[in-house]
Amino acid sequence: MHSAVTFGSHGRTRWNRAERRLKTNGLRWRATLALGGFAVALLAGCGGDTSSTPAATAVPAAPEPPGVAAVTLLTLPFDPGGWVVGETIRVQVTFSEPVSVSGSPRLALGIGSEIRFAGLDEEGSSGAFMAFGYHIAADDRDEDGVSIGADALELNGGTIRNGAGLDASLDLGSHVIENSAQHVVVGAPPLRECTDQQERAKTHSPVLLPKWDGTPFRVDMIRNFPDFVTEEDLVQLLAPVGLLADKIERQLGYRILEMGDLIPVPVGVPPGWNEDEAAFRRNCPLPRERGQIQGFYMDDTNGGAPTARAQGNVRCESFSYLSPGLGPGRWPCPGCYLDGVTLHEIFHVLGFVHDDDYDFLARGEGVAMSNPLTRGGGRDAQAVRWPDIDLLRCIFPKQE
Repeated sequence: MHSAVTFGSHGRTRWNRAERRLKTNGLRWRATLALGGFAVALLAGCGGDTSSTPAATAVPAAPEPPGVAAVTLLTLPFDPGGWVVGETIRVQVTFSEPVSVSGSPRLALGIGSEIRFAGLDEEGSSGAFMAFGYHIAADDRDEDGVSIGADALELNGGTIRNGAGLDASLDLGSHVIENSAQHVVVGAPPLRECTDQQERAKTHSPVLLPKWDGTPFRVDMIRNFPDFVTEEDLVQLLAPVGLLADKIERQLGYRILEMGDLIPVPVGVPPGWNEDEAAFRRNCPLPRERGQIQGFYMDDTNGGAPTARAQGNVRCESFSYLSPGLGPGRWPCPGCYLDGVTLHEIFHVLGFVHDDDYDFLARGEGVAMSNPLTRGGGRDAQAVRWPDIDLLRCIFPKQE
């Protein structure tokens, strides 16, 4: 049984006072909600417990434009004496964030008393990285080393901006490149005296037996590679030939090689023509046009040498990439490249032997590659050095 709650006179008085306080506080609360900041200030002035200083509104900081975070020389001279004609100085400028580039920004290089401009390398640039390249000319000289000043980066009518559209700061600041003995530029070293190099090369390679008429040799790549090698892979495999052709022309002033095309397997070749390296070299089953050098895939281990990646078939005026030196998981793969290997084999066809092929050299057969070309390392045309191209000048002299 519930009992009723009753109040005496004193209880009713206390209840009425409490009720009035609740109503008054409720009115204040509703007024505060309705009038916002004005009500807060009014209550504070009437003895309320609200602070008399409104909270300050934070002003967002203005976004900073991208700035240069590093400048790096990506290449060093191949020869300890310094950079020579035909070589390329490559520089990477790194920004503090990814940038987009339009037009043709350039980078000024101090070479001796001259300013040379390295052009933008679009293929080597992405994200926060911009790459520049300058091809050494025959009259470039710098005994103190190449330098890059704080104001070297120029828009040259282009733009460098971040994703928000802010123009990048071009000041290289503390990332300048000072003169250094590691960055000397030689230009054109003295030419060797040509003696019997042409005869020695002809003794090694039949491609040279007809007198060279000045027409560049054309290097084509046959599309007979396994399925894991894509069309794009083959284009990249052939590309170093074009880079070498340009490098030879920069050094000698004329062309000896040309990059050809990707071509189908010639009609009429016998079955299994690319399955036995020794048999191929005996029979030379690929038809060939005069002046054509062919590259292709050979499904053989080159006499049981499983690590061999390529072979120059000098007598057949061709070169081949070998299995299993090239197989799934080996190539194409990240970090793998065959640029130097490709050029190494082409030089065999042009009459060159390894620098340590002492038996060949002792009997007057072939001319010696440089040690870097013998090892077949280096991207692009880096494996081919000044002495290699200078020997080509003696084997294939300029035709007037």
